[in-house]
Amino acid sequence: MAGPLPLGDPAPSDGRLPADLPIDASVPFSAYLHIPFCRVRCGYCDFNTYTSGELRGARQEDYADTLAAEITLAKRVLSDAGALRPMDTVFFGGGTPTLLPAGDLARMMAVAVDAFGLTDGAEVTVEANPDTVTPQVALTLADAGVTRLSIGMQSAVPHVLAALDRTHRPENVRTAVDAAKDAGLAVSVDVIYGAPGESLADWEASLDAALALDSDHISHTPSSSRTARSLPVRSAAVRCRGRMMTYRPTCTSLPMRGWQQRASNGTS
Repeated sequence: MAGPLPLGDPAPSDGRLPADLPIDASVPFSAYLHIPFCRVRCGYCDFNTYTSGELRGARQEDYADTLAAEITLAKRVLSDAGALRPMDTVFFGGGTPTLLPAGDLARMMAVAVDAFGLTDGAEVTVEANPDTVTPQVALTLADAGVTRLSIGMQSAVPHVLAALDRTHRPENVRTAVDAAKDAGLAVSVDVIYGAPGESLADWEASLDAALALDSDHISHTPSSSRTARSLPVRSAAVRCRGRMMTYRPTCTSLPMRGWQQRASNGTS
């Protein structure tokens, strides 16, 4: 469950931005839509998430309407501040966005596009757990304008998945990736290294499994930190700082296979 709110001034009831906040409408505009629900809480996650037993009367089926109201409020606030402009990127994160019906996510996307607009070629990403992706889910998301599915693989080794409190089976990752590709979506996979009890051989097995998926992007994150190193196909220069032994194979094997590193401030 989420912790207490940080100390500070209460948010204004009308959502208005501070009068002295500098506004530069030429800066690209991105939208993050948070879906805070999870089937099981993973021990490594410190995000604002809730399992079904923690909702205290709130209902997941009402969330799409609640988020739509928030988007409407954001449109008015940005319009009043002279900052309203189309979205360059949209990211559905969590939590587990695909724990909600795909139709709910599609409705949220439609409300956001109606409120702000969407630039040509914008990237729209949805985070997903492997067990929540079916061919129909992927098709519904693609029809709604989603362009990329970010799949939480985390590991290909069962005992490592158990240590991370993950509940999916390793083979379900391939099923989810195939469903996304068949729907025409780009695919990224997330993996975590340095988990409790993970050996170097375990990490190498996970790395090989991630590469075998032939995804467009791999994000690999140390279990002790949410700071990620993201690796898209053949882009920028590789920079290796393997402070953990399990990171070193990443710095050696991926460049040899045509993958190069791009720094990132977070995981996808």
